[in-house]
Amino acid sequence: MILNVYLGLRGMHTLRGKIYYPYVIDHKPGFFLSWLLYRLFKRVHLDENMKEKLKQMYHQGTVVYAAKYRGYLDYLLYHFNFRRARLPYPKIAFDLNMTPVVPLTHIVNVLTSHLSFLLRNGRLPSPYQTGFYKNAIQQGTTSLLFLIDPKGFAKQFVRSEKDHLEFLLETQKEMDRPIFVVPQLILYKMTPEKDYSNLGSLLFGFKDNPGTIRKIVLFFRHNRRAFIDFGQPLDLEAYLRSQSSSRPLPEMAAEIRQTLIESIDMQKRVILGPIMKSKHQIRQVVLMDKRVTKEIEQAANGNKKRLRQLKKKAGRYFDEIAADYNMTYIQSFLMALNWFWKKIFEGVDVDMAGLAKVREWARKGTLIYIPSHKSHIDYLILNHVLLSNHLHVPRVAAGTNLAFWPMGHIFRQCGAFFIRRSFKGEKLYSAVLVRYIKALLEEGHPIQFFIEGGRSRNGKLTLPKTGLLSILLTAHREGFCKDLIFVPASIIYDRIMEEKSYLKELGGDPKEQENFRQIIRARRFLKKRYGKIYVRFHDPFSLNEYLSQKNLPVKGVHRNLASYLGQSINAISLVTPLSLIATAILANHRRGFHLSELTETMEILLHFLKRYEIPLAGTLSDLSKAVKETLSLLISWKVIDFLEDVEGEGEIFYYVDEEKKLELEYYKNSIIHFFIPHCFVAISLLSGSEETKSTESVIADYAFLKNLFKNEFIFDDSERIQEKVISAIEYFHDSAFLFQPEENGGYKITRLGFDKLPIWAALAKTFLESYWIALNAISQQQNKGDKRGDLLKNMNYLGKRFHKLGVIDHIGALSQLTFKNAMSFADEDILNARGISEEDRSRTLERLSQLRQRVYELSQYRA
Repeated sequence: MILNVYLGLRGMHTLRGKIYYPYVIDHKPGFFLSWLLYRLFKRVHLDENMKEKLKQMYHQGTVVYAAKYRGYLDYLLYHFNFRRARLPYPKIAFDLNMTPVVPLTHIVNVLTSHLSFLLRNGRLPSPYQTGFYKNAIQQGTTSLLFLIDPKGFAKQFVRSEKDHLEFLLETQKEMDRPIFVVPQLILYKMTPEKDYSNLGSLLFGFKDNPGTIRKIVLFFRHNRRAFIDFGQPLDLEAYLRSQSSSRPLPEMAAEIRQTLIESIDMQKRVILGPIMKSKHQIRQVVLMDKRVTKEIEQAANGNKKRLRQLKKKAGRYFDEIAADYNMTYIQSFLMALNWFWKKIFEGVDVDMAGLAKVREWARKGTLIYIPSHKSHIDYLILNHVLLSNHLHVPRVAAGTNLAFWPMGHIFRQCGAFFIRRSFKGEKLYSAVLVRYIKALLEEGHPIQFFIEGGRSRNGKLTLPKTGLLSILLTAHREGFCKDLIFVPASIIYDRIMEEKSYLKELGGDPKEQENFRQIIRARRFLKKRYGKIYVRFHDPFSLNEYLSQKNLPVKGVHRNLASYLGQSINAISLVTPLSLIATAILANHRRGFHLSELTETMEILLHFLKRYEIPLAGTLSDLSKAVKETLSLLISWKVIDFLEDVEGEGEIFYYVDEEKKLELEYYKNSIIHFFIPHCFVAISLLSGSEETKSTESVIADYAFLKNLFKNEFIFDDSERIQEKVISAIEYFHDSAFLFQPEENGGYKITRLGFDKLPIWAALAKTFLESYWIALNAISQQQNKGDKRGDLLKNMNYLGKRFHKLGVIDHIGALSQLTFKNAMSFADEDILNARGISEEDRSRTLERLSQLRQRVYELSQYRA
């Protein structure tokens, strides 16, 4: 007997004739059907990241798609879209009669072949008994089966036909190539599902399995946003190898079915989020919590009137905090943002490979997004990226400064919940807030918050805050969630929108309170262009795995984790042409430069960045073009000016006015963390009078600088200083900046080194000068014994005077943020150091004087 599968399956032969089945669509649609299907399905999207995987599985074995529920429209949609995308498309749908859409000739063939078989055998042919399905799978034909199929189950039960998955397991045992079962789902509407029924569900079917009427309505209303997604593929060959040979097939089939259904449901949750409770339901959970009620009862102290007042107060606290998620607002806001981005930005550059990893990790636990915070639009950008790529929008922790009308209402509807900057002593507020966050985690809602607390005013990542992180860790420890998946993210701007206000704040002006007037004035931004936005994702990681690997004490976990998250964000921060040019100018060309000189410095810095595999913007692949385009932008922004040779023969001379250098400081600081270890080593090598510098001396200087700037930069506490120093020295040695006169001896600086090492040293000199100014002001205050209320003003005055006198070189040293960090260092290490009483003024002044002198000597390196 010769077995051929019909139309690509070469047909099915019995002893007397060919048998046709109505479960096959393997013909090219006719003109009308093709036009209709194209019109219906052309706007349906699918997960781009799965395309290559599907093609690989098709070449390695047989692909069988698994949908949760039986559906004719879904099968046509999968078949047409996969075929159009040149992906393995399902030619067979197990037990789904597709007679209405197959050619008339095929219908006639089905009827006649089945009638012939009935007359000969007294029964209709079964695709299982005749070997039709088996041959198709063995031939590698892509097919589709349904995991929950009441009609199919009735047929299997009454006619004793095989379960689809049991049949695949039997077939797999006879094959030497794997069968890949790929769970998939189609979503017509991105609105989160609610946990209560309504009349529509009763009439038209539950949303998880919509009835025919609902499905048709959903499709025609939302087909532009329809999305095909995939769960985790299952390799049946590998699965069988992992099972005992004596385990019954029905038992394995039941386990696989449950696994595939869970995979589909999980992927659905990744896109739609958890099934939502109403705000009122969450309110009840929070306010009726035993810890909240205990706090109320203790504060009331038996006073019934006070008890009622406190309960109302707790309710007001909940309303002040809680989000009121509304998908209509989100989608409307998304449309407005699309217009906004196009108006003022040149585009959003997203790390799609990193985003694909986020989607995979979303199946494993509750996502916690930790982005950098440089602008008010950070959370808008990130949520826009997530929603556009079919990931559920997280609940965003926002400061109460953004709760002003009308934006507070809009943000709340878009998933923001609001937290006060400080609530020390507010025990009831704290109890309500903590329980609300635990409720979000309990329900499985992803959360987004900024580990820095507020926006970075000077460009670099500020030291992580641990308040909200501690709440999350406590919730995890108390079992409100099985695991937390942290997703560090970096959002970089070619140019920051709040640039002017940041410069004012750094100069000592108070922060302007957010209000509706600012929204009205923001229309001025529409007249400017701010370049590109770059969104990058660090590899997500599991809290459970982090805790098992680090083996940290419970009390110190939040600090270590916060530091690790900060380092992760820094590691993926993108180096853009603007940040690199700003670094080159401030490090080596403060007085001015020719284009060739700037390009040479850029090449030195770029070589360094490539050596350490630091992420670079794609535009830096053509350095010459990037330099010219960025210079043109800076000139148009009036940051850089130029002088042309009178005769027009010499190179153009570019320069930056002193005040404009402050604008460049922001972009230099956005990537300074990549250079800081080498900056410390460069300063050590250039400072002091000795010609030969020992490794031990450099290590001592590095340790001093690392401790001095512990409030300034995020350092890895586990790093070994000696290894860090040796690595930097090796780089400078390989670059011919150093040489070693004797083996195992110290290092001398070459002529090239004296020319180039100041590039690195200058990047840290700004901070050394700032700390030196601050220490001078603190010393003066200690001498006078005055109060510290005007200390920052005095620092600002001294800084301006020293800069005008030429005592300090960098105007960027006049930063209120850096002054505050220097004050914190002095408080921790000098003024309140152990063993030093407040009365011992002379000893304190001596320590301050020694520190000030050491900082000054390091800042006066040879250049």
